[in-house]
Amino acid sequence: PTYASYSRDFLGHATVTVQAEGIHIIDLSELHTVASHTCGSNVTFSGPASSRCTLEDDGRICTTYALVSSAPEVAVKNRDRTVWIMKQKILGGTLGKSDKREIVLPHEVAHIYSDDKSSKILLVSSTGDISVADNELNIQSTLICPHQQNFLDVFFFPGTSCTFLPPLFCSSSDSTLLLSIVSVTGKDITIIGKNQVSISHGVSGRKIQHHVIALSCSPCGVLSYINESHTWAAYQLEANSPTTSVTQIGETLALAQSSRLNVHSFGCGMCLLSLGSSLVLLATVTGTPSSEISILLWDMRYGVVIASHAIPIPSALASSIKLGINMSLLLADAGQVLLTLCPANVSRTAPSTSESPYRSIVYIIPLDPNLKSTIAGAIGKTPATSEWLAPNPKVETPAVNDPRSKLLIDMANHLQHNEPHKADEAFFRWVKEHTSASGSSSSNALSISTPVRTLYGYGFVKELLALFFAKEYTEKPQYSPRVTRHLIESRVVSAGMVEGRLLTALKQHGDWESIMLSFNSVVDISEDEMISLAKALVDKQRQSQTDPEVMDVDSNKAWTPTLSAYMLMCVSYPTSPAALRLAIRKHLPDAQDLISILELLDGWTIGGTEEYIRTLLKSVASNVAIERRGGVAPPYDKTISFLQVLLDASFVSLLQFPPSHELLRNIMSRIEPEIELHERMGYLRGALEPFARVQNRIVKERAEGTPRETPNEWRKRRKHQEQQIALGVGLYRLEELII
Repeated sequence: PTYASYSRDFLGHATVTVQAEGIHIIDLSELHTVASHTCGSNVTFSGPASSRCTLEDDGRICTTYALVSSAPEVAVKNRDRTVWIMKQKILGGTLGKSDKREIVLPHEVAHIYSDDKSSKILLVSSTGDISVADNELNIQSTLICPHQQNFLDVFFFPGTSCTFLPPLFCSSSDSTLLLSIVSVTGKDITIIGKNQVSISHGVSGRKIQHHVIALSCSPCGVLSYINESHTWAAYQLEANSPTTSVTQIGETLALAQSSRLNVHSFGCGMCLLSLGSSLVLLATVTGTPSSEISILLWDMRYGVVIASHAIPIPSALASSIKLGINMSLLLADAGQVLLTLCPANVSRTAPSTSESPYRSIVYIIPLDPNLKSTIAGAIGKTPATSEWLAPNPKVETPAVNDPRSKLLIDMANHLQHNEPHKADEAFFRWVKEHTSASGSSSSNALSISTPVRTLYGYGFVKELLALFFAKEYTEKPQYSPRVTRHLIESRVVSAGMVEGRLLTALKQHGDWESIMLSFNSVVDISEDEMISLAKALVDKQRQSQTDPEVMDVDSNKAWTPTLSAYMLMCVSYPTSPAALRLAIRKHLPDAQDLISILELLDGWTIGGTEEYIRTLLKSVASNVAIERRGGVAPPYDKTISFLQVLLDASFVSLLQFPPSHELLRNIMSRIEPEIELHERMGYLRGALEPFARVQNRIVKERAEGTPRETPNEWRKRRKHQEQQIALGVGLYRLEELII
């Protein structure tokens, strides 16, 4: 395997240890090697090397500690106990002569860590024993690992950044994760806390496994692990000598889309890295349909994916997928993370040369160093998270006394027997019963839709719609337009309740009446979905014009609105100009399709502002809101806004299509006088502004049901206003002097 390490004693530089080759110190900012130690093809290493940089009178000195497993000059009895101390001067951009010394330790070493605040070196064996040594590797004290089970990993944290005392090392038995928290002060090593965490639980009835395959811990004491069944849990540690309290954070997660190759091996195919707080970085090899390395940033407190990125399997590692890929994540400075990939189950003596089929790769992944766990960052991440979680196979038993659950079960049974009309009868019978019960206590004049809205919740409506749109009950779901239209008219439906898109699902069932109702009741219809249906109607209109006999053949089909009626709803519906432009470019790239819509917009621009003013004057005179343009055309301002977006998105295509030129000239001839009229009317704004404010106040009071002001009340209010003006007393103008 290939190892990567990072030391705070050598900021901005990573140490890469390559089996049967040597050690390279790489500048992460410029991606070039600043120092190398070639050791030969007969040298293998038992763990990652560590480097530190010190300043001396004649320049910088780079000191590298290499953990040697075997070498021609190392005796057999000293294998895994030998450390080479290699020093090299770095003079500007040149390297000085390398000096190497060999140290044999009393016990084997698998990891080496340096303390950036002192000259101490921490040595960890493959069984979890910890030793403190000086910079010449003279052992000062040793702590034997108290656990007799398999040692997993050790985490060292500086005392300044750690909210509980470091270091922490973990081992594992068949069903328990054993934890020890150790304090290292000078030469003294003291165990200040022990605890154990059960890892034998599963999620949602999944098969129980008892092996940890990935582990991480943050300086604030958030420990998380993934077991063999890809169950992920996180815990908050607090050191209270002589024990350690462990409290679970969030819910236990069941991961999906992960490779199941060699999952029994710790660190194979999956690894974790804590980023502080409850943020954890997960790197895993995903399975079919395409193998790739997925890097996910999770917030374990809320159980959501904050960000994700996918890396294709490098060609150098493609032949090693069946063997498994060892993965490790390492936190570096300046918002960088090192991801190391190397083949698993490969001999240490296998060289990583260009001729060798086994290659290793180290990625440098940029990361925002100011990331924090906040509820604002977790909001809206559920859809992106669901694809990484396994479906919950556990069937929840509905509450016996919940009438809505009983209704869902009853309707589902009717749909399974291909009886949608009975499902409709059960639904409206339930609505009538609960509406009459709630209406009898208030008023008999209440309509059905008013009290029914109080019975609906988001989850209940979503499950109702799933009965008709999801393929859960039958291969071809039975559709009920009556229930769907009732829910839409009650304004309890949103576009996100249906898997996929609401209007698209309604179109598949030919329910254009519900689609037209949705524009008046559903508030989150996307521009992309809106224009995609407009494209379908344009194609249908063109087909009927080219072949008039098509209408006779399709006379038995469901009702379909005209393009004019549908575009009237689209233009009147609130949209975002940017999203609308993208939708038009995506679904209406052909200028010939745009001609049909432009002809409608051209007709709706006739009359323009003058007609709008006449309607507005009638409304002011009668104090009654009058529908503009008789409901046969959208408001003029919305027509102009939609026209502007359409021309922005496709003006070049229209210029290249000669049949559209005459239509564009007609639109221009109608808009130019409107521009001049708006400029002239701008002079009236100041004079008419007081009257507009009074009119808006009257309309608002009428809408809110405010009682009309009597003449006496009006005179008193006017007199009071005149007195205030005479005194010159207003907001922030009254001063009081006390002597």
